[in-house]
Amino acid sequence: MTCQQESTEFDLRGLDMEWSRIGMMLTLAEAVRSGAEIGEAFPKGFAETGTAVAENRGRGVWAGLASLVDPGLLRGFLQFDLDLLALALAPVARPAYGPRLQSLQPQVNAPWPSLALAQELLMLDDGAEIGVLYNRLDATAPLVVAGLVRVTGEGPYQMIQPTPVAQRAVLRRSGEVTAPPGANLETRRGRWPDLVLPEKTMRSLRDFTAWLKRRDQIAGWGGRAVGGPLALFSGASGTGKSFAAVVIAGELAEATGTPWALYTLDLGRIMSKYVAETEENLNRLLDALDGKCAILQIDEADGLLGKRGEVSDARDRYANLEVSHLLSRFERHAGPVILTTNLRANIDPAFLRRFQMVIDFPSPDADARAALWSTLLPPGAPRCATLDVEMLAGATRLSGGAILNAAHYAAILAAEQDAPIAPCHLARAVWAELGKENRQIRRSEIGALAAHLEEDA
Repeated sequence: MTCQQESTEFDLRGLDMEWSRIGMMLTLAEAVRSGAEIGEAFPKGFAETGTAVAENRGRGVWAGLASLVDPGLLRGFLQFDLDLLALALAPVARPAYGPRLQSLQPQVNAPWPSLALAQELLMLDDGAEIGVLYNRLDATAPLVVAGLVRVTGEGPYQMIQPTPVAQRAVLRRSGEVTAPPGANLETRRGRWPDLVLPEKTMRSLRDFTAWLKRRDQIAGWGGRAVGGPLALFSGASGTGKSFAAVVIAGELAEATGTPWALYTLDLGRIMSKYVAETEENLNRLLDALDGKCAILQIDEADGLLGKRGEVSDARDRYANLEVSHLLSRFERHAGPVILTTNLRANIDPAFLRRFQMVIDFPSPDADARAALWSTLLPPGAPRCATLDVEMLAGATRLSGGAILNAAHYAAILAAEQDAPIAPCHLARAVWAELGKENRQIRRSEIGALAAHLEEDA
């Protein structure tokens, strides 16, 4: 399932009766458990609500499922399937139901209805009815095959959970408002003019954006579904790889009219020294992103997707298995993933064929450096009349990230002296940036700026 970019035609007011019916089921179960009285009007109200639910279904309140589910599967849906789907969605549709569901099943540490509770709430009495419950939730059942619910856990406390796709499609929102586990939300914003890159790279970035915008349209044409799409952004540090992902998310949001989130992988919360825990963490993250309009960005991907080597002991065998799992898991993921690397040669070659696009980010030439200096020096800061961005571009070869650091450092030096940004401030900032390379720096390496550098630098 992919991100739902257009609202499906669900009658949200008609669905309110579904949630009211489930609320009354909970009230009845709570009364039976506690021995409390439910009032004389309750049976009549419960019956009327059930009748209203049946009438709404007859009028097609769930008709929007047709845009999500294969027609062959949809023809196999029973009214009982809609009961199960509504029950699974109830804690998201009405968050106040979550604690009530959990209080009725203290053995389950989650608000999702278990098989045991579903039997109780749906009042399934005999073995045949309970058999239907299991049959309609097995691996080949329409609800599961359609990707609307998943069943987790063991035994009678297996839980019925709605997928993110079902939540977004039916409720037009996600049940999770926090960042997925192991990821951080990127809040920067950018547009195409903010990128200073060669035309070839810009064209490839636009093509990748078009891939995301048009993938559902191609699927509608009968095109073969592929995972991802996955893209590898390769280039030296500071060439704009991470910021390009920011721009793509912004452009998708504008083009589709749907907000697109950009999440960056937090390796510290994903990687683990314990066997299988890295894979488990990554599975949890990708499951949480399923069906969302979201891009996952993985920086320094060569550390995560390193080459597989010869097996000499158990640790080598596990390391190879871990990389193999990542290969297959990314290929199955339906959402876009952008991986960035400074060391493309370190990526396992088996990954390269799985990328839909590999985009190179070259170091900026003189014209690009001039544009970067012009853009990254604070536009509102006063500048010395003798400051020439062409001279700065020719003084030394810095990446875009290094120019950003140097421009900010020079602005701080000028502000501290209450003076306009001048070549002396930039000379000191550029010298400091080159000094990060942990080698002997010659004054000639900063070109014309050397004349403005202090003698004791």
